[in-house]
Amino acid sequence: MYRIHKEQISLYIDCGIGLEFFPDIYKLAYFESNMPKKFLLKAHNKTKDINKAEVIVRCHYKQSEVTNFSNAPKILFCANKDDLIKYTIQYENIYNMCPVNVFDFVALDFDLPKISTKRVFFSSKRAFDFFVKKAGMSFLCGKELLAVGKQTAEYIKNFGFSVKHPLIYTSSELDLKDTLVVCPKEHGVYDEKAIVLEVYQTLMAKDIDYYTYDCDFDFALISSPLAFKYLIDTFKDYPGRVKKNIICIGTTTQKAVEKIGYSCIIPHEFTIPAMFKLLEDLN
Repeated sequence: MYRIHKEQISLYIDCGIGLEFFPDIYKLAYFESNMPKKFLLKAHNKTKDINKAEVIVRCHYKQSEVTNFSNAPKILFCANKDDLIKYTIQYENIYNMCPVNVFDFVALDFDLPKISTKRVFFSSKRAFDFFVKKAGMSFLCGKELLAVGKQTAEYIKNFGFSVKHPLIYTSSELDLKDTLVVCPKEHGVYDEKAIVLEVYQTLMAKDIDYYTYDCDFDFALISSPLAFKYLIDTFKDYPGRVKKNIICIGTTTQKAVEKIGYSCIIPHEFTIPAMFKLLEDLN
């Protein structure tokens, strides 16, 4: 329900509802401090100044829901907003999800290579999306398509293409000589004879500082080295407040976390679902 005061809308939320049923808010929104931070993921414009807000989001708790909520394992989850929403909805009935939106993505202007290429490698689903948005699907027709891993390959296959991918989630398994490598600006090291095409840039999320937590965490899920960098740049003490395990998506992220002095573990498969499977095994 909502009430209107001085041209502001007060939106009263039963905080026991799932994120799936929380509405997307496009007006400038202010969230009261007792609102679960997961609901911030559905707000497209936020402010910390209540006087500037068009919508004030307020929380109604039932005491029984507070008790049940506080007993669930607290999971610090650092990823992009799409994955945060997807997996929070999937697991919020099991865990007390504490998401941190770490990324914003910005398209880069690019020109297709002048030399002919027979193979195209995509470093992620997002790289594919940014590429075809400008270059179109027709450029890929008749070419051999490669992907960094199974999930990216399956995504591209949905558009009618045949796609190869390595068994392990790393491009080092593939020979990328004379291959058009479509990737973000923050890419790793590819074959020096590859043709690297940067199609988007990964920036720190503008709203990352909204995801403040006073509690300790039972576990943390870190989705990439850059996710960890942006996390500690903003919340230096968060990794130290993880009481059980930090779970990293793969070996590169593991090295980034261990370099700062924290221990962590990785799943057998380098995916977010595999991280949650490992989390389930640990509980």
